Amino acid sequence: MREELRRDRLYVAVDLMILTVRDGRLHLFLSRRGEEPFAGYPALPGRFVGLDETAETAVARLISEVLPVPEPFLEQLYTFADIDRDPRGRVVSIAYLAIVPWQKVRALQASGQTALRPFRVTPTEEGGLYLTGEDGETLSGSDLAFDHGRIAETGIRRLRGKIDYTEIGFHFLTDRTAFSLGELQTVFEAVLGMPLDSSNFRRFILNRYEKSGRLRQTEQAEKKGRGRPAALYRFD
Repeated sequence: MREELRRDRLYVAVDLMILTVRDGRLHLFLSRRGEEPFAGYPALPGRFVGLDETAETAVARLISEVLPVPEPFLEQLYTFADIDRDPRGRVVSIAYLAIVPWQKVRALQASGQTALRPFRVTPTEEGGLYLTGEDGETLSGSDLAFDHGRIAETGIRRLRGKIDYTEIGFHFLTDRTAFSLGELQTVFEAVLGMPLDSSNFRRFILNRYEKSGRLRQTEQAEKKGRGRPAALYRFD
């Protein structure tokens, strides 16, 4: 069934780009459209903004419906307003970036509380991206409904550009009150798509956050296999 829009009206929608780090790789969550236009196509979760709600209210309601995790990181990404971005009519989309730790998503999947599918993100040198599903399905940005490929590409560039000078990377961690610098390095490597030198990374993080008091070493330690246990840190 195709949802009809009036041609003489302007509609506002919110689209949601949800990211996580799973097994050391960045993943994007997609849904599957059940109606025209683009029936059967993979897409970002989205909905129209009601007359009685703000965009922030609409996107908060959206994420609670498609991926009900407590207190996800959420920020406005960009407004997409190309005239022909929706074949039904004039629709402006306010896109949001959400970050959710993988452990919380896995619990929702196990209990059947989400139908979203994770796709591994592989950026291209030209600024595009490839997406690989758990079943081996491979997509490019142009395979997504509407202009959702462009939204995803914009979000990945924004994330990669911000991770060095903002706190956004910490939101991928399962527990920000007890994590190792190795766990945090895995997040940075997943987002940037390349390995990092452990000594340089440790020095960078401690210089930026420990001296300011935002990052504090706890009395706990992480024991994995042989060798010296890794110190655990708390980020405030």
